[in-house]
Amino acid sequence: MLIRSNSIKLAALVAATISSLAAQGTFTGLGANNTIVTGMSGDGSIIVGTESTMGPAFRWTKAGGVQVIGSIGAAPAISRDGSTIISDAKDAAGLTTAAIWMGGTNWKTLGGLPGAKVIDQGLSSGYAVSGDGSAVVGLAWVASGKAHGFRWDAQNGMVDLGSLQADSSRANAISADGNVIGGWDAAPGQGGSLGAYNYWRGVMWWQGLERLMNPFGFIGAVQGINNDGSVLVGRGCAISPRHAYRFTAFDGQTVDLGALKRGHLPDTKEQEDTSIALAVSDDGLVVVGYSGYKPPLDAFIYTEDTKMVKLSDYLTKVGVAIPAGWVLQNALAITPDGKSIAGTGINPAGGAEGFVVTLP
Repeated sequence: MLIRSNSIKLAALVAATISSLAAQGTFTGLGANNTIVTGMSGDGSIIVGTESTMGPAFRWTKAGGVQVIGSIGAAPAISRDGSTIISDAKDAAGLTTAAIWMGGTNWKTLGGLPGAKVIDQGLSSGYAVSGDGSAVVGLAWVASGKAHGFRWDAQNGMVDLGSLQADSSRANAISADGNVIGGWDAAPGQGGSLGAYNYWRGVMWWQGLERLMNPFGFIGAVQGINNDGSVLVGRGCAISPRHAYRFTAFDGQTVDLGALKRGHLPDTKEQEDTSIALAVSDDGLVVVGYSGYKPPLDAFIYTEDTKMVKLSDYLTKVGVAIPAGWVLQNALAITPDGKSIAGTGINPAGGAEGFVVTLP
């Protein structure tokens, strides 16, 4: 009986220790330079990104570390269930198209839209994937030489999402349930120019129909979306064209999330009043992204209680230890429950390295 009692006490002690460590939160570097994070699975166990601005892509797990998986895309994305990774790859003719990872360094290319005009040896680019991996969205060139957002699935192939005024558009994000797509539509004559705050007007597609998020185009491009498309985040709104925003579709309200004060660059004061939201938790209460114009940028987290603060300051406040010498530049992905955040920073050796944090 004594042995059994001691075994029970030991098991309880181990469980309590594990629980205590989990409650403290963790910070984990990906362990390799030039790992620029662009996506994370829904449970935070798989990170994807690129080893340079245009690939190759990598897949990271805690057990396996960084695995190079090929592709030539700038923004690999992963489904919530971790089953599907998308990016860009070359087809048999040497043209760049949106693509799905098939294992190793092999990719299935998705082609382009019917009658597409090849631009810079490319037909299409993938930007996001639904929660179960069944739908891919992105940008595809059309016959006029402009670009349109697209939606691809195995049954329908690549479908042109069009543009509101015969200009260009792009699909940047898709809800986990696959029903809502967010992105931008260029204002007539703007052609994607940054000359006006409605340069890339934020849009939503629902059941194939596109609409402006603001009837006058006073909301900028969508960059992130939650599970059912009820909350979207990005940059640019009527209050400030340079600030991150959170938009709630059920009431049409836009919240200006502000920007971090960065007084160390006085020569770019106006530009430094800049932020962009890149990801949001499913309840819409936690938003992440980056603030600043001139590097080094600052990764931020926004909550209802804290408003926008530097992610590093927030982690310190909640008891997550950041190794000395790290600078957190970009927070790009968040799990549905808001408890894990992935991004890119500068490591103590001065190299760009991805990271993932779990919150207490």
